[in-house]
Amino acid sequence: MAIFTLEELKDTITLFSTTQADFWSENCIVALEHNSHKSGCILKVTGDKTEDIELKWSKSVVKSGYKEENKFVEKSAEAISFFLCRKYTEYNVIEESCHGTGVDYWLGYDETHQSYDPNNFLSARLEISGINAETPTNTVASRVKVKTTQTNQSDGTALPAYISIVEHSKPKAHFIKK
Repeated sequence: MAIFTLEELKDTITLFSTTQADFWSENCIVALEHNSHKSGCILKVTGDKTEDIELKWSKSVVKSGYKEENKFVEKSAEAISFFLCRKYTEYNVIEESCHGTGVDYWLGYDETHQSYDPNNFLSARLEISGINAETPTNTVASRVKVKTTQTNQSDGTALPAYISIVEHSKPKAHFIKK
């Protein structure tokens, strides 16, 4: 079984600051603990791959700065999606996208990859959504449909798009290539 150690996100996405990676990791810990999960809980992954992944952390987070559920759930979904991206694709997260592109992040090859091109380093797209707990009107399946359609805004790039939906109460993630 694969293991994602949340504090190691800074080693996974190397083009962002360690401070920013630590912030994503903390949000992930807060969102999981908000749902009564402990280190060692299992993330059920579906989509293009089906797998159980153990989520581990040792950090204790002061939660007074994490009161807005929508915020920590979304940032947590980003953290988990970054790990999934590294595990299931040959890309790394390169940069945040601008509003209006229909995606959250641009993906590309690491400098050590044979397909890396410093003049054309954006190679794929990533759209992410986080759900604290599914409801009858807010499901992973419905979010997949909405987010897949949303990526149409940047289909003109001809770059592959990945959709990652993370639900925290179970926890589970659905990761697909459009």
